Amino acid sequence: MKETIDLQDYAITGALFETTSRYGSAGAEFLKGLRGIDYQTGKEFDRSLRDIKSYKINVDHADQNIKQQAGFSAEIASVSRRNAKSIINKSNSHFTRSEDLAHYGKNHNVVDIVELFDDQEVTSQMKFVTNSESLVDKIAAGSGKGKSDYSRYMAVDKLEVPTEQVEEMKTYCRTQVEKLNKQVMALEKQGKSELATKYRENIENYKKLEGKITDSGLTTDQAIKYRLNPEWETVLDITDVSHQAGSEGAKLGAVIGGSISLISNMIAVYSNQKDFSDAAIDVAQDTLVAAGVGYGTAFVGTAAKTYMQQSASSTLRSLSAAGLPATIMTTCLATGKSVNRYANGEIDGTELLQEMHLTVSGTLSASMFTMIGQLAIPVPVLGGLIGGMIGYALTNTFYQSFFDVLEKAKISAEQRAITEMKCKAAKELSYFYQKRINKIFIEKLSQLDQESREMFEVLDNPDISADDFCVGINKFAQSLGRELSINSFDEFDQMMLSDEPFRL
Repeated sequence: MKETIDLQDYAITGALFETTSRYGSAGAEFLKGLRGIDYQTGKEFDRSLRDIKSYKINVDHADQNIKQQAGFSAEIASVSRRNAKSIINKSNSHFTRSEDLAHYGKNHNVVDIVELFDDQEVTSQMKFVTNSESLVDKIAAGSGKGKSDYSRYMAVDKLEVPTEQVEEMKTYCRTQVEKLNKQVMALEKQGKSELATKYRENIENYKKLEGKITDSGLTTDQAIKYRLNPEWETVLDITDVSHQAGSEGAKLGAVIGGSISLISNMIAVYSNQKDFSDAAIDVAQDTLVAAGVGYGTAFVGTAAKTYMQQSASSTLRSLSAAGLPATIMTTCLATGKSVNRYANGEIDGTELLQEMHLTVSGTLSASMFTMIGQLAIPVPVLGGLIGGMIGYALTNTFYQSFFDVLEKAKISAEQRAITEMKCKAAKELSYFYQKRINKIFIEKLSQLDQESREMFEVLDNPDISADDFCVGINKFAQSLGRELSINSFDEFDQMMLSDEPFRL
């Protein structure tokens, strides 16, 4: 009888549906910056990293031109990085270049980057220059006129500079404040009050500027790399996001794989089929393998989701919304086992094709049920986990039953008894998994149903107190894996009277 696809791998795949979806969407931000278009919405951006790469360079001033153009590349790369981080952290903040917002227009002379959140805007000017001290002096002193008047940059919320210049520019601001304070004291003693007043204004500008100077998230060298080779830098960014997803996947995979292995080995120990020491070693090994599967599934799934979500093909974009990207790694593992068994002579060509057919069907079904499970049970991980397990189990049951019939027609009477024993063992194992899945469904769905009823009773009661209302809503939120910050009307009053930002 053929080796069945490991249910554990599909359980991990289902549980990672939300993770690969979120990190994949984050990775897609880098493709938007590279290409200058969002294929999901059809929106085209003012310029892309590829556009900047094609900008002309004067051979006599190549270094200077590249550094100037690298500033534009830094803006795009910085926006992509911040949007990716917001998606990963489930933040409401969204970043965009001012040129991609109609009310700022083309080449705004003050604002480069805008952070949008809760109908508010935080503006930034990004400056990548060689002489940082000269830039600080020009802004604080307000030297120049018209387009050369750098004092206009005092109007933005942030002045973003290369990572390596942040501290030295802040230090320079403090140094200038100390220097000007001494000059003000000297001027006052000399009776030059008008000049002293001007210096005091400069002091305030240096102080304000120190508070505005922030890290752009990129060094000068990194900005130049985005200018010269944006494709490679984008690959590195997507790889980094996929690695972060893989790390999360490894943790979840270890928990799921370790739990399944622990239960299986405990049964084996209690039925005297395995020694406790051997069982402990097997649990450790299974947990390590499951962590590897979790990492690989999340890494590959995230990368696949990234490229599928920003594909020019509408079909691939549609498939990216399903659980298919996360199942790619699992399918590779499953088919790899079949090919290995074929190479070792354990199965023939026909059996290999049968197993490959089963694997592909299981992948598509698990992918579909993973998405359905996540929608039906909107609790992170749980919905995808259950959906993936059911999708795999259903398909595996139908196909395995069909292949069992074919297999029985081939075997001799002498082998029938052994085959029947194996079928019985497989049936008991299937029943064991069925009870586990049923238990999860009964407990979670019953809990959600009960919590929903109680919540609506709270909402429908016109005489309920404010504190009871808070208790009811909090209880329902906890059943969905969320913890609200307000637990009583008094806490609500304190929050409203507090100067701290309101967070529910």
